[in-house]
Amino acid sequence: MRPVLRWTAVVVVVGIGASVGVVAFADDDDDPADRYRFATATVGDVAQTVATSGTVDFVNRADVSFGVDGTLAEVSVRQGQQVSAGQRLATLDSAGLQAAADAAEADLAEAKATLEADQRKQEESVAADSDTDTGADEPGPDETGTDGQALREQQQAVRAAQTAAGKAIAASKAALAAQTKACAEAPAPDDTQPEADGAAPDAACADALADAMSTQDAVADAQGVLQKKIDELAAAMNSAASEMDTPDGDSRDSQPDGAPTAATIATDQAAVDTAESGLRQADQALAQVTLTAPIAGTVASVGVAAGDDVSAGNPVVVLIGAGAAVVETTVPVERIGEIEVGQTATVTPSGSTAGIEGTVSRIGLLADDSAESVAYPVTITVDEPTAAMPAGSTAGVAIVIDTAEGVLTVPTSAVHNGTPSTVTVLAGAESTPREVTVGAVGPLRTEIETGLEEGERVVLADLDTPLPSADQQTGPSGRTMPPGGGPVMGGPPVRMGG
Repeated sequence: MRPVLRWTAVVVVVGIGASVGVVAFADDDDDPADRYRFATATVGDVAQTVATSGTVDFVNRADVSFGVDGTLAEVSVRQGQQVSAGQRLATLDSAGLQAAADAAEADLAEAKATLEADQRKQEESVAADSDTDTGADEPGPDETGTDGQALREQQQAVRAAQTAAGKAIAASKAALAAQTKACAEAPAPDDTQPEADGAAPDAACADALADAMSTQDAVADAQGVLQKKIDELAAAMNSAASEMDTPDGDSRDSQPDGAPTAATIATDQAAVDTAESGLRQADQALAQVTLTAPIAGTVASVGVAAGDDVSAGNPVVVLIGAGAAVVETTVPVERIGEIEVGQTATVTPSGSTAGIEGTVSRIGLLADDSAESVAYPVTITVDEPTAAMPAGSTAGVAIVIDTAEGVLTVPTSAVHNGTPSTVTVLAGAESTPREVTVGAVGPLRTEIETGLEEGERVVLADLDTPLPSADQQTGPSGRTMPPGGGPVMGGPPVRMGG
């Protein structure tokens, strides 16, 4: 084949008013390397990916908070410090809580003394009446009325709520002990052990942590119910006491000899129940002045300092235990069909160039409402996260949806997408478009299934082709056209006849 070399254009005028033609002259000294940037088709591996980004979090993470309000007396840990399960993290000032417990104990003692005194007076009155009565009297309103019965029912409700709260607290303590033991037994990652050996302790630790958090929620719910029942009983007691202070109340609720009535005894008992509950809550609050680590791990953050006021339930220390990290991301609806659980992914932390291997572990069934366009949540699990992946940071994600090994590949930039796809093959000094069948498309190289052979050169760029501008047009064949419609010299060479 005779090579087609660089051509020089000369305008020839044929007669007055004749059209302008183009003649090409070859320059035998031109080197194609001066004009083209090209690459060689080689055998290699290709990975086609879907690129996205997301937020890093950790599976074995504990946001630790106090169970009561208070003022911090001491913070015992700092960010980055390693802690063991059960280690003290922070302490509240106990003076106020101790005073509340002492006051609750005094209230209980006073309520018990009042109840005992009224019961003793009632017993003495009954004994005296039994010596003088000769016949049975009709029961008074205070013995059969609804006020006393309502108080007794509310007392029972408070006792039931107290029992439920006590059981919830006991279950929470047991779950916390089990979680502390499970996480303490979880081994550190060891490359010499099979992956399955280390998975069970890590899973047991995570399950135990979930159980402990669940029981703490149950305690909070039970205490909320108890407080509501106490408030209802206190309101009933106040109402009963107001009625007893009225003249009518005195005539209804007092025995002729001034002995306490059944309503009075019920009120006294309710006061004792309320005081007992108050003391129990004060003791529980006092027992929570010391905050301890539920898991072994690293202190990721400390959001408070000594002297700060803290609220119950607001995290003050975040711990990250040994184990996997996850990256929560989204994939557009038009690409979600290509994503499957179990696919590998490369996670690149923000500010880093080193990728970390991960796996698609979950695909959401409902679109993410917070996404700007329709997209579905996808979770990537990284079994061995690095220090470059702190919780809350962002990371790039490349999910591998197709791979090809030992296949013919060319640079992805050499492939012209279309129907069909084409590449420009460079043979000697001549470049020729050729149809190809494309397989996996990676960010750097693309698989060529048919249409090309190993060793053939493909054009990446034609340095003689000018960049498109506003003064240029695109012809039917896709070539750049100057104003007036003529072809730009320096494009694909034109072979002249003759």
